[in-house]
Parts: sequence; C-alpha cells; structure tokens
Amino acid sequence: MLFGARTIKTGLAVATTLFICKVFKIEPASFAAITAVVNMQPSVSKSLTNAWEQIGVHLLAVIFSLIVGLFLGTNPLFIGIMVMFLILLCNWIGWSSGIVMGIVSIIFVLDSPGETFLTNALSRSLSIFVGLAVALLINRVLAPPRYKSKFLSSLPSLVLVTSNYFLDSLRTFIHAGNLTYYEKPDPQEQKNLFDEITLLYEHAREEMTLEDNLGFIERLLEICRGFIERGESINQMTAQRVTRRRESYSPEELKKITEEFQGILEVLSIGYDKLAELISSLHLGISEKKSSSSYEEDLVYWELFDQAIDEWNRKVSGVFYLRALMEVSVVATELRWANRRTITLLNMINKQSKKKPKK
Repeated sequence: MLFGARTIKTGLAVATTLFICKVFKIEPASFAAITAVVNMQPSVSKSLTNAWEQIGVHLLAVIFSLIVGLFLGTNPLFIGIMVMFLILLCNWIGWSSGIVMGIVSIIFVLDSPGETFLTNALSRSLSIFVGLAVALLINRVLAPPRYKSKFLSSLPSLVLVTSNYFLDSLRTFIHAGNLTYYEKPDPQEQKNLFDEITLLYEHAREEMTLEDNLGFIERLLEICRGFIERGESINQMTAQRVTRRRESYSPEELKKITEEFQGILEVLSIGYDKLAELISSLHLGISEKKSSSSYEEDLVYWELFDQAIDEWNRKVSGVFYLRALMEVSVVATELRWANRRTITLLNMINKQSKKKPKK
C-alpha cells in the first residue's frame, strides 16, 4: 500500500485544519496545522486513552504561558523555565507522553510579540486548540485498524519461517559430508519479516493487557531472532567445512567419514528430529493458544551425545579433528539452546492455558 493509514490521517488533518482556519480567519493557521500533526496518534487505543491527556497538557501549557507572558514577559529565559516546569508537572501528574505537545504550545504562545502579547497569544491559543480538536476528531473517526490482532495472527508465520531457516541450517550441517560446494542461503527474507513484525509489536503493545502475556511474546520474538542469527552462524560454519574438506581431500577421500564421526552426526540427526517435533508443537500451541502437556529437557539424549563425542576423542587427533570438534560443539550448543527455549515457551503456553477459566 502506497499510503498507510497514519499518512492519510496526517495529510487530512493538515488540510482540514488549514481549511477551518481560512474559513473562520483564524491566524496563524500554520500553528494550528503543526499542532494537528504533533497530536496525531498511531493506534486506536492510544487515540482514546490519550485524548484527555492531550487536552489537559495543552490547557496547562496555554494557561501558564499566558500568565507568565502577561506578568513576567516573553524573553527566552522564561520560555526555558516554563518548559522545565511543564516537564516536571507532566511527569508528576503522569502525562509524560504529552510533554512534547505541551512544549510546542508554550513556544507558540510565549513567542508572541511583546507589545501586542495578549492579542497574539489568544489568537495563537485559539489556533492551537483548533489543531488539537481536528487531531482528536480524526484520531477517533479515522483510526487505523487495530495492530494487536494483526500482530498476534502474524506470530505463527514468524515462528514457522525463522525456525525452518534454523532447522535447514542444522540439516545441511549434518549432511554436509555429501557436499563438494555450498553457498550459504541469504536470510534477508527472514530478517525483513522479523523487523516488520517487531515494528508491528511496538504499536500493538499499546493495546495489550496482562492477559496477552507480554513476557511470552517477548521470549518468542527473542527465539525467532535467535533462529535467524544462530542459523546464519551454522550456515557459515558449514560453508567453511565444505571448503576445507574440498581443499584438503581427494574426491575419493571426501566420500569417507570415520565411523565415530558418523555416529556423532547420527546423534545430531536424532536431536534435529526432536527439535523439529518441539517446534511443530510450539507452532500449534501459538495457533490454538494452548499446549497439551508440560515438557522437560531430554537429558538422556545429551548423555548419548557425550558418549559419541568421547568415543570419537579416543580414536582421532590432529588439526582437522580440533576444527571439526569445535564445529560440532557449536552446533550442539545451538541445538540445545533451541531445545531449551522451545520447551520454555511450550511450558509457558501450558501454564497460561491452565489459568483460563473453562467455558
């Protein structure tokens, strides 16, 4: 879409404000238009919850500015003091999100010419409230679609896309012994999707409540970021491994993998299957908002992996062995990280579903 909802709202607010000022000969119209732009809100909930706050902040700013301008003057020092006073007052009241709007009002009013201060200040105050009224009306009537439902519905696809990238990197590493060339995939598509949904979350969180379990959502976004970053790291190692083997071994030797190392790859393959099953359960749990059971880390599997490493250690040595050991260790660490994070999320879903009253 060429123009987003907020872009259309802002353009309409400016045009409407300038039109009203022209019809009723309210000057300066530019102040009214700027006020309308400053007071535009990105979401439905923020438009509603901040309406009284916006009105209150502007009233405070205009009233105090008129008093200061009439009795103390309009020099830059008083404007600066008024700005500091408004910031402290708004923070104390709990209107911190309206501070910028109030500062704009202070500057507009106290910047009026001294010799005709009251006339100009009242005219500018009227302009400010015209812009504010237009912004509040458009925020309410032409509010964009709610971000929350769109964000929540996008989470399953984010998990699917990022986890598939991570699982593909694991599978490729496990079967890299059959490769003579490897070009690591570009995760730009996954990164773009993650950035898009993260931005959506920044807007959606304004509409969320405790029932939406923000802790779970942030952990989910963290694991999706990890799937991309750690999958990219594994793909980089796979590319280096394939290149190293191609440059060090003959075509016949490339086909040979020691029985002990093959055993390690088989154990990793089992871990891959276990993780894929967990991620499938996570995807289903997010979609249906429930988990059928609680999960625990499979310690027996990791004992099996340690045994395979020990057996390999007893029979192999050398520089290539050390490199291979480091690579396998990193992949195993990333696999275990993904297992633990996925299990944590599944258990959080299970715990949350138990709290919900049965209908």
